[in-house]
Amino acid sequence: MNKKFTTYSLIALFTGITIAACTPNGANADQNQAQAPNAQTPTAQTQQQTTQNREVDRMFIEMMVPHHQSANEMARIELQKGKNAEVKKLAQKIIDEQTREIQQMQTWYRQWYGTDVPTMNTSGNMGSMSMSNSMGEAMRISMRQQSQMNQEMINALKNAPNTDQEFLRQMTRHHQMATMMAGMVVDSATHPEIRDLAQNIVKSQNEEIAQMQQLMRQASAK
Repeated sequence: MNKKFTTYSLIALFTGITIAACTPNGANADQNQAQAPNAQTPTAQTQQQTTQNREVDRMFIEMMVPHHQSANEMARIELQKGKNAEVKKLAQKIIDEQTREIQQMQTWYRQWYGTDVPTMNTSGNMGSMSMSNSMGEAMRISMRQQSQMNQEMINALKNAPNTDQEFLRQMTRHHQMATMMAGMVVDSATHPEIRDLAQNIVKSQNEEIAQMQQLMRQASAK
């Protein structure tokens, strides 16, 4: 599988889901509005927009929790097999930060939606999907792609002759995906907790990307 294509496909799908959440009924929404411009009052439109933005919050958690979990799995491999003390220190930092963020998101999800964050089942689908059929299907496709991409990274790390260097390469890609996902909801999330978390992910993981790129340059110069 082309890894770059997989990454860009996931970005496009998540962007499409976000747009769909803000535009109910897809392309037919504009047509319906043109046919009945006064069908909704401003108050009804505001309420509908708030509901749709809550779906963005929900989808973000459902995608980011497993993404963080796969990062932790990669970091544990580095702790077990890596040799570079600085890289191992970074791996532990990733585990500490992302475990805390996973616990935050799981708590919010239970408080806001009354259930646990759904997990991928053996057929590659998300359980407890409560979105509309079109959005739910897009979400399932996106989650399958994310799961496949993350597994490719984990497998590459497990089989790498140089665990430290492969960890830096794969975690850089992994962080880049997370910062793009987070950047998409910074301004569109309803809950301030999600906006703050997304901003923190963008900031902290971009800093770690810069650190990992510097470590890779240092290794190449030796």
